Amino acid sequence: MVELYMSPKEELTSQFLMRANDDLQLSEMILHEAEPIFWAAAFHAQQCAEKAIKALLTFYEIRAGKTHDIEKLLKLSLPVLNNLGKFKQQAGMLTAYAVDSRYPGPYGDITKKQAVEAIEIARNIFELILKALPDF
Repeated sequence: MVELYMSPKEELTSQFLMRANDDLQLSEMILHEAEPIFWAAAFHAQQCAEKAIKALLTFYEIRAGKTHDIEKLLKLSLPVLNNLGKFKQQAGMLTAYAVDSRYPGPYGDITKKQAVEAIEIARNIFELILKALPDF
């Protein structure tokens, strides 16, 4: 049997991608529940985008630090994947779903339309990054 070796950065990149995929699946599953929890769907969509971008940054050895800020992560990733720049306008919305949407407060409830949009953006970011990275 042939064992494939992954470097530590490849292993971490792969783990980020698997978790991003899990978050995308969770966000979509939540929408199909009898009584969907839209803030949770939006939160998992944000997590998908965040982890996918962190996978890209990990692969190219770009340090991101601990942040949920999608706009910051996108800026860091532009030198290696310029196409991510097209998500700049949506970055703030996704970032808000990382923390603000999970707590009561003046932010308002997340609507189905917002959750669906967040999932679509996250899916597009995830798929773009998957195409840009080598297969693991």
